Amino acid sequence: MAERLTREQQRWRNRMKLLAAAERLFADRGITGASMDDVAAEAGLTKGAVYSNFANKEELVMQVLWQQAGTPENAEAQKLFSSGRSPEEIVDDYGTLWAATVRSEERADYSKVALEYIAHALREPRLRAELAAFIFPPKEHGAGHAFQRPGTEFAKLDSDRVQTLVTALSIGFGALTLIDQERCPPELFGTALRLMAGMPVDPTQLPPPSAETSGEGGDAARDPS
Repeated sequence: MAERLTREQQRWRNRMKLLAAAERLFADRGITGASMDDVAAEAGLTKGAVYSNFANKEELVMQVLWQQAGTPENAEAQKLFSSGRSPEEIVDDYGTLWAATVRSEERADYSKVALEYIAHALREPRLRAELAAFIFPPKEHGAGHAFQRPGTEFAKLDSDRVQTLVTALSIGFGALTLIDQERCPPELFGTALRLMAGMPVDPTQLPPPSAETSGEGGDAARDPS
């Protein structure tokens, strides 16, 4: 006999279906290319079910992004940051965790949606403040960043600057790994963290570049900025 769900349980199940459907569609078609009707159909629900959970498409997208805040990977990162391990261990383990997360198939759709929404918010000023609050969540007053340990270059900076640097690095590397993962392997993120922290790096820890990306005889990478 099928389990009988309460009204709240059914509402929660529908919400999870909608978030999963929205992530797939927005990653595949883009935010403007998928309507709320499309999300409802993909989830196997009615349009009314969509609007009973989300006021509009922007709220739906933001909830797709916020859902990632509760993933096991983020929980593992917070556990690492609060540990009493050495600065080098924290930087290395976070770089390893970041690379493993980015390489997972489940992360690809989320990354596409996040980048799509950043571009969308740039064209919609009213959305920028909400997006900024997501990218730079508030921290406790006086709290430092986990990378601000004595003996690292990060210790010389204000914690907000450290957070901004690491976040910008994460967004930039996340985008480039989607474009060309051979040229920009996720493991390079950890190498960049070590360089920023003033720690020695070991190039042998990176995947070897392919012949096409080794740069022999090719043009230097272009900075679109």
